[in-house]
Amino acid sequence: MNNAGLPPSFVDPASERELLAACIANPSASPLAAEKLSADDFGVPLHGRIFQAVMDVLADGKKLDEFMLDNKLRGERAYDSAGGLHFLIEITGSGFSLARVSAIDGLAESVKTNALRRRICQTLNSAQKRSEDPLQTVGEQITDLRESVTRLEDESETSQRGMIHVAEVTRELGPILTRLSKRPGEMIGFSTGFRSLDRVSSGFPPGGLTVLAARPSMGKTAFMLDVALRVAKEGIPVAIFSLETPRDILQLRMVCRHGRIDLSSLTSGQATDEAWKRLAPAIAEVSQLPIYIDDRPRPKAADLRWRIRAAARRFNARLVIVDYLQLATARGETRNDEVATVSGELQAGAREIGHINAGALLVASQLNRVADGERPRLSQLRDSGAIEQDADAVWFLCEQSGSRPGQLEPFGKELEVAKSRNGPTGTLRFNYIGQCMAFEECA
Repeated sequence: MNNAGLPPSFVDPASERELLAACIANPSASPLAAEKLSADDFGVPLHGRIFQAVMDVLADGKKLDEFMLDNKLRGERAYDSAGGLHFLIEITGSGFSLARVSAIDGLAESVKTNALRRRICQTLNSAQKRSEDPLQTVGEQITDLRESVTRLEDESETSQRGMIHVAEVTRELGPILTRLSKRPGEMIGFSTGFRSLDRVSSGFPPGGLTVLAARPSMGKTAFMLDVALRVAKEGIPVAIFSLETPRDILQLRMVCRHGRIDLSSLTSGQATDEAWKRLAPAIAEVSQLPIYIDDRPRPKAADLRWRIRAAARRFNARLVIVDYLQLATARGETRNDEVATVSGELQAGAREIGHINAGALLVASQLNRVADGERPRLSQLRDSGAIEQDADAVWFLCEQSGSRPGQLEPFGKELEVAKSRNGPTGTLRFNYIGQCMAFEECA
């Protein structure tokens, strides 16, 4: 890493040398540093090379001392120029107290913080240079900057969530268990809005990725909007990333669902006076709900993940809905690779909002072709088996067994919980009122 032009405070050679001394003096504690740092995190490149040599010796199962490190490093120009073995002995024996060995974690954190500060500065400098490039569009510049910032955030959050003792986890778990004990019936996450579904799924757990899959025109979007309205009515902010449906149509669908208004009569110009009378108050009531909509089409997977995280931070959105997965884009040699990348980014996004505000992600997915009357299977998730692997829960929406095309409403829909890391699987039944696209639990 080139540190030329950076503020001197962004490089702290004394802390880096003290960390190296502590690692060499106490090899068994060195993995604490390796968990947070890489050789590139050191502001002095030679210090980073020595750190890498320390980790290489430990990985080889050899005894760690100055002589073993000297064997590893001898012949490298920077090391030899600094004094070789004499330089190593100076680090480990001159002025660096071994009492600080117990502070390896803190020293590693300090070195990592300086590394992140350097990368922030370099990212900004690079963005400024790109902004002056007339061949690069503003959109491309923004995307590049966003991806750079996302990488910095990933690195920062990774360094802060390393391996810890179970006692520390217990302290994190304590407040959750206290809340559950004081409020009988409350779940570890938040409600889906459907009691029968909550009993099976335990609601939306923090950091959970739930995939809702179905054949086309089976009601995926309608079900997700129903959930969004129910969650928002409880005061929980919801963010919807609609990659297919424009936001005005999405809003109209929610208004009709809320006001029990026949959507097709409105769009075909055949609405009754009663429907028009109910429309205004329904619009006013839905407009007061904490629901936020982003309808930009075909986003890059990394960009979508950034937007999900931004929604959690900016609007405190705890339920984030993506409709639907296969419309996000990513690089890959095959379509399977592309979808696997999108799925992985969404899984990471779910974990991130779980850390930010105990949020969760609900994502629609298409299925590969399913014959009429055939029950969906996990293997039919379209384009990639990674979706099944990444999801914490998979729900299939399908017609109730015995339903007939053209059957008078309400007619039956079934939600099959095919995978659940937080509870049992099973099949739930709903009545579906297609005119206003509303789902109601069967008694």
